[in-house]
Amino acid sequence: MQQLTFNSLALTLFILLTISVYLMIIIVFIYARNKYVGGVIERVINMIIATIGFFLVADIALFLIPIYGFQLGYSIHVFFKILAMTSLAIGGLRFVIR
Repeated sequence: MQQLTFNSLALTLFILLTISVYLMIIIVFIYARNKYVGGVIERVINMIIATIGFFLVADIALFLIPIYGFQLGYSIHVFFKILAMTSLAIGGLRFVIR
């Protein structure tokens, strides 16, 4: 049982580290979006913010595992990861078409 507690603590610390990195990236890109208003660069920055936001929500969903079980928590995690990759792909296709 002690091994499970250590693994849960390590997982929680890694998720918190990942969330803090995502938040720093979002803050930097919001600052950049305010600096580069209008045009293609602002649209790219918005696409990056949306993608990082979905990744952030996906990692926060891992905190649901102890409450609702592994299957539901991980399913929500995967759903938001797929949503993030889809938003990145759709945003990238918009620029390829032009």
